[in-house]
Amino acid sequence: MRWLMVTALVGMSAAVAGTARGDDSESAVHTAIIDRVSDEEARVEPDDESPGSISCGRANRGALHDARELPRYGYGYEIPDPWWSREHRFGTDELVGLIERAAAAVAEHHPGAMLGVADLSKDGGGALRGHRSHQSGRDVDLIYYALDDAGEPFRPDEHMAYYGRAGRGSYARSPRFVRDITARYFDLARNWALVKALIGDSEVEVEHIFVSSRVRQWLLDYARRVGEPPELLDLAKRTLRRPRGADSHNDHMHIRVRCSAEDEALGRCRNPIAQRPRRGRRWHSRVTCPALPLVSMPTLRP
Repeated sequence: MRWLMVTALVGMSAAVAGTARGDDSESAVHTAIIDRVSDEEARVEPDDESPGSISCGRANRGALHDARELPRYGYGYEIPDPWWSREHRFGTDELVGLIERAAAAVAEHHPGAMLGVADLSKDGGGALRGHRSHQSGRDVDLIYYALDDAGEPFRPDEHMAYYGRAGRGSYARSPRFVRDITARYFDLARNWALVKALIGDSEVEVEHIFVSSRVRQWLLDYARRVGEPPELLDLAKRTLRRPRGADSHNDHMHIRVRCSAEDEALGRCRNPIAQRPRRGRRWHSRVTCPALPLVSMPTLRP
């Protein structure tokens, strides 16, 4: 665990602990604002360890402190171009670790598997072109595993293949529209293995896996056919969902992890997305993380 040694005022402990729980009854404007911790409210004795990454605010209205960079290549995954060139490869320690563990788990059980990783967040977080979220280091887009015409693993390329009803992808809508791409087929076994590794991770809690209704049905039907236990199926049903107001995710899955306890306390991280106010310009203002030095969780507990 990453902890800071802190001497804090008693009054602040209750105030910050209450803030960390959040209040969904706040106005839409206030849900998007992150309070700062003043130097007068806490005195910090530096620890030898870095506090690590801190996810601040909300997935669609947030920032990221001390982001962790996902290497381009790892066991069972890679970041292909153009996503590597975009430099949107930063996330929380929890998210990056989850990607690495999940990709390795799939590769271990399904030799030849190579997961394509697309956008995470940019260094420091904030608004990301082409995304409504991905602002606080807790989101990542993963390209579906695919098979070639011979039934062998298809290595990720520069396209997100859009899969039709038959599970075949021959054109792409993202990152740009391409009418004819090398044909590939949705790999049910590896994609289910990925979902299973993500939702079964012992270190990080996955909040949502956004997919299209079609892909969700494919994955759940496959899981039933291979005899997955009912409790795992129930968890998959709750986690796999189609995002509201977004294009169907027939070409990638969007993973979002929950705020860690430390992120809630230090970065005012909140799981519910921010609601855009009908009026005012604050929505377009930049969100920043609370000023360092910060207060850590152990001293917030009564």
